[in-house]
Amino acid sequence: MSNMKIIDIKTQDIRFPTSKDNLGTDAVHVDCDYSATYVTIFTDQKDLTGIGLTFTIGKGNDLCCTVIEYFKEFIIGKNVEEIEKDIASIWEKITNHSQLRWVGPQKGVTHLAAAAFFNAIWDLISKFHKKPLWRYIIELETRDLLDKLSFSYIDDVITKDEAAKIIDQKKLSLPSNLDDLNTTIFPAYTTAAGWLGYSDEKMKRLVEENLSNGWTHFKMKVGQDIERDIHRCKLVRELIGDNNKLMVDSNQIWSVNETIENIGKLKQFDILFYEEPTNPDDVLGFKKIKDAHPDINLATGEMIQNKVMFKQFIEHKSLDYCQIDSCRIASINEILPVLLIASKFNTPVIPHAGGVGLCEYVQHLNLINKFIISNHELLLSEYAESCSEHFENPAIIKDGGYVTPTNPGYSVKIKDSSLNEFDYNNGTYWK
Repeated sequence: MSNMKIIDIKTQDIRFPTSKDNLGTDAVHVDCDYSATYVTIFTDQKDLTGIGLTFTIGKGNDLCCTVIEYFKEFIIGKNVEEIEKDIASIWEKITNHSQLRWVGPQKGVTHLAAAAFFNAIWDLISKFHKKPLWRYIIELETRDLLDKLSFSYIDDVITKDEAAKIIDQKKLSLPSNLDDLNTTIFPAYTTAAGWLGYSDEKMKRLVEENLSNGWTHFKMKVGQDIERDIHRCKLVRELIGDNNKLMVDSNQIWSVNETIENIGKLKQFDILFYEEPTNPDDVLGFKKIKDAHPDINLATGEMIQNKVMFKQFIEHKSLDYCQIDSCRIASINEILPVLLIASKFNTPVIPHAGGVGLCEYVQHLNLINKFIISNHELLLSEYAESCSEHFENPAIIKDGGYVTPTNPGYSVKIKDSSLNEFDYNNGTYWK
């Protein structure tokens, strides 16, 4: 096993025609074909592969696939243990590539591609050790783990020594038998009932179904018409009652001034948080919204493109809930440092999920954050059942929470039948 080498890497442009059912529709994304840049790393042992993906919504998925071609040289011919040892160096070489960084750096298509590539590497490493990704991470020696991460450009806010203290302190609370953690149910909220393209009748039916299945936290999309938003919020609030939680997401469509005005109109519905109300890069704009409405909570992160932007949002208290995305920033190497910054500032993390594979990814990130990073009392994560039927081991929900995954790896292997059907270049569906 110790001499296993990388012999090939395959990238596929996988697209599911979800726009037909208005799945994923919001104020700005009105025709989503949920897609994945899907990476398979092959070793000279047939049964060991690394699977990774990044999530897109159709056009442009091919651009991510193309970028990954430039990354292959950094691991082809190396053995798994060598990659595991040098993963931080490989990450820096790819995300700070002397030519590719000109079309980044560490943002946009190149960073989405890096996320898929490193998600596949982390999947490979954890499978090599025969552990689910979350358990592989929490069992690493603290310094070994930190040496695999990137603290570039953020050590003015958190150092490795500070990070080590956070992790070591949390590890004191781990049970002596880590198998005891396998029964953990991590609390979640659902977005599946509230897509903006759904009729009132469909939304009402889905909310009632989710209530009967034990859900207590609901998020709905808003942003195209404030009067319709008020109508839909009133409908959902009446359905779920006063004891359940309601969140809204306007997907960046409002200006800062519009956000301030519209939040004033939506407050009557007791909103837990307002997600992505304006431009996702506007740290100061978010702070202005907070200053105008100090009694509300803002959430953002699914479109924050790197750890430096997260550093600014968290340090300047421009967000209340940190919504990391497992495919927007470049995998574990960058996600864990963001979680550590959030822990230092006692900012709760509520990961973005849904899409293709995001729920499968965040079930691992939630557990890592809970077990060895965060001390915040609020534990919550998004869930939207979308495209789960295409995965070999989809995330499992029980009583409104994520069941802990126990299979080795990072959980995003798509079924061969789905790959054969929905490969955009040669799948049977797209011919």
